[in-house]
Amino acid sequence: MQAPTLTHELLDNLIRPGPRLPWIKKWLIEKVWTLPLYDSMSHIEYLKAGEDKVNRFEELASFTADRIYRELLSPPDPDKRLLNVLKEDTAVVVFDGLSLREIPIILKLSERSGFNVKEVDCSIAAIPSETMDFVEREFQCGKVSPTNLQTRSELKGRGITAIYTNNITQGINAADGNSPLLVWSAFPDNTYTDSGSKFENHFENIHIQFETSWMHTVQQIKGRKTIIITSDHGYIFFGTGMDRTSSDREIRELNRYFGNNRNISFLDSPHPPNSDDIIIDESKGIAMIKGRIKTRSTGDAATKLYKHGGLSLMEMLTPWVVLEIGVNEAGH
Repeated sequence: MQAPTLTHELLDNLIRPGPRLPWIKKWLIEKVWTLPLYDSMSHIEYLKAGEDKVNRFEELASFTADRIYRELLSPPDPDKRLLNVLKEDTAVVVFDGLSLREIPIILKLSERSGFNVKEVDCSIAAIPSETMDFVEREFQCGKVSPTNLQTRSELKGRGITAIYTNNITQGINAADGNSPLLVWSAFPDNTYTDSGSKFENHFENIHIQFETSWMHTVQQIKGRKTIIITSDHGYIFFGTGMDRTSSDREIRELNRYFGNNRNISFLDSPHPPNSDDIIIDESKGIAMIKGRIKTRSTGDAATKLYKHGGLSLMEMLTPWVVLEIGVNEAGH
């Protein structure tokens, strides 16, 4: 299956019956967030060009194939459930808040580290696209912080060693061996609270810091034959012109209901407005802002260009990169 470009071919795929998410994923990783494009322009140009394509696509989808957002409510493929892949000889590294746009950086660092790239694909965030909801879905241990995974019996009972790193220079000190290993890095999510996240060049800063984080996590893994790089959710970039317009009245209603958030529980606010810009997941009791609608946030949130928690492609679809370790690197 060839990945469509943002042309009549893509429109044809949107209006054709059947699932849309498989080819949308393919389009994103083969036509939008690619290594050749990353290498052909500045990092900021790459960011803007990719987000512009995704924005235009989601605007088109909102008029022609709105049900792609219902597809985003689906669980991940069984072969991308973390408890299913955390087996002997395998390590999973979750970079919290890593987005599809960072896939080329993963590929560059993998090559530099001498790893073979076996698979480049997408997985999917939980509903809503928040960290603790992802932890609950993947490890069946309730909504707990990833900082607590090291002590959870749900992982220990399966022989899984869990390690949490809070900053990019913190090493993992993983014991050699072939038991399943989970490494959860707070990077890059912890950088989005910095003042730099108010500016587009925050993406440039992530690029610079990623190498340090990689060196202290992925490169420290010994004894495993496979390393899977993934994330719990992505971030949407709301640069100039990167959001879908809506009427002032509709935006005011969304602001009244969601405040500065992109999702809200019915327990906190049980009466969502009747809006085409909202997706309701009754099973979760959650309302989420759909696509690239940007509310008028207040306070510090109003200045941030990168956000998560909603139901857009960049928030919901996450990197899934499978690396194979050579014999010498694995220590076998």
